[in-house]
Amino acid sequence: MALYQKTIEQFETILKCDMIDLKKLKTLAFNGCPAENGIRSLTWKILLNYLVLDRTKWSTHLSKHRELYRGYIRETIIKPGLLSTSESNVFDHPLNSAPDSSWAVYFKENEVLLQIDKDVRRLCPDLSFF
Repeated sequence: MALYQKTIEQFETILKCDMIDLKKLKTLAFNGCPAENGIRSLTWKILLNYLVLDRTKWSTHLSKHRELYRGYIRETIIKPGLLSTSESNVFDHPLNSAPDSSWAVYFKENEVLLQIDKDVRRLCPDLSFF
């Protein structure tokens, strides 16, 4: 048990430095990381380059990446009812039959996706992947 406590202390010492020594962290993490005090998650974030080695820059780095993620979400998530005009409160109705309606495009894309799903299922029904 004393060895385990010593390992935890070594991790905490490395992770509390302003500039994290990646070589020491890799060596220490090679045999596993303890889950206490969030050591495992923090170690993996550093080893996977999610966090920079300079601990003083973590808050700005994380806020920048979170904003980048929010931007990806805004670009990829379709909100068919919301028109892309200067007035964000103008809504397009789902029963609108106009060809330039964002809902018409949305429903047409869903029809294509449903057809692709049917074709893939017919391709190899014995494989659980499909």
